[in-house]
Amino acid sequence: NTWVLPSLSNQHQQIKEASIWQDEKFHKTEFYSSISHEYEKKFINYVLNATMKEDHILDICCNQGRWLKALRRNGYTNLSGFDIMKPAIEKFRLSDEYLSGGIEVEHSLAQDYLLKAQENSYDYAITWGATIELIHPSFLLFEMLHKITRKGFIFIINENKHTYPRFYRHIIKSTGFTPKRKAGDITEYNSKSIFNNGL
Repeated sequence: NTWVLPSLSNQHQQIKEASIWQDEKFHKTEFYSSISHEYEKKFINYVLNATMKEDHILDICCNQGRWLKALRRNGYTNLSGFDIMKPAIEKFRLSDEYLSGGIEVEHSLAQDYLLKAQENSYDYAITWGATIELIHPSFLLFEMLHKITRKGFIFIINENKHTYPRFYRHIIKSTGFTPKRKAGDITEYNSKSIFNNGL
């Protein structure tokens, strides 16, 4: 379906598919409000070790901002995020981390947010599974990420499940990203050739 679906979608369909995430009817925000499991701690520790406090980091589909909150508590002050779930963004804006400054968040459909982002707006994009896997393949996500990130992205991706399984490794490499380093089951990708030295 990776090759067929891009030609079978339109903006109306993308919005309809994303609408299940707009409120808490099926998915509660509390599940995404904090970091509690060991594998979640492993992910945020990896992000902390792979980035610098000065980096501008975008959390794709941030929900209540558990990753952004952790980064803010660790001294990061140039953070952005978005999510289609309005109640999650509203709760996030009441958090101590958000109120302390250094974080900008927006209620937005992923495609809309990314399309309006300027070239090289962010150093890194991050996300945790069940986010990009739900974005219809007709939206050229990794081409967009290559345009808007300076250094690359750090994602947790389930390659074979969710609504739209993809040939992620092929798509990522054909878009211009290269693997920077791998730690267990986490691979970090660089977006620009200047950062590929020494690989």
